[in-house]
Amino acid sequence: MLRLITTFALAGTLALAATSAAAAPTERSAERFAEEHFESIVLDHIEGDDPSNYHLTESRAISFGPLHEVMIAGQFCYSSDEMCTFVSSKEYVSAVLQDGEPRNVIGTYEQEPGLFAFSTFGYGDELAIALADVSGPLVHSARENAWFDYDGQTLTALTTDAKRFIDGDAITLEMYQKLLVETRSNDQGSAEDALTSGSGDVQTTKPTSYRMLGLALLAGLPLGYLLYRRRGKR
Repeated sequence: MLRLITTFALAGTLALAATSAAAAPTERSAERFAEEHFESIVLDHIEGDDPSNYHLTESRAISFGPLHEVMIAGQFCYSSDEMCTFVSSKEYVSAVLQDGEPRNVIGTYEQEPGLFAFSTFGYGDELAIALADVSGPLVHSARENAWFDYDGQTLTALTTDAKRFIDGDAITLEMYQKLLVETRSNDQGSAEDALTSGSGDVQTTKPTSYRMLGLALLAGLPLGYLLYRRRGKR
């Protein structure tokens, strides 16, 4: 039975991925995708959903701020013996302006080399407002949903979650690395404790089947957005 479930999950994953890849809009650069598709994506959300869910009104006066490349901590940032550097997440984000006011954030990401697709709409109005003052690389810590402006030495918190994570308004790169190392160490310790405490349980279901089902659901997300767009245009 589990083999049958896994087989159907894999087939669904491949079918949904193929359908989504064929129908979802893509462009050869982040700038091009933003120019061609950001406005229609936002308008689809305004017309097909409750705009207030995205900090928007029904106004169609939409514009966008500069496109920012999102940087993330490289693997060396999690080792106290290495120099911390930031690497591209391959996502680019822009503030969504409605009637000239920052309301939310929209993004595109490099789906495969040289091919950009829609990533997300909904990082929130707090980040949208903060993007206007970003002068250096935009750094994101996804686990904490923390956003920073980095000037080469210091990371300045742009959001409430970022201030909470570093317990302040700004932090040096050295101290930020120490915080990342400490956070990862605590996470690994918690995971080991959980495995130890559950070692007496008998596992009767292969985890692979759940991973396959999860992949099927993830593959369906782009298709769901396309169906949402079509619904909103009726």
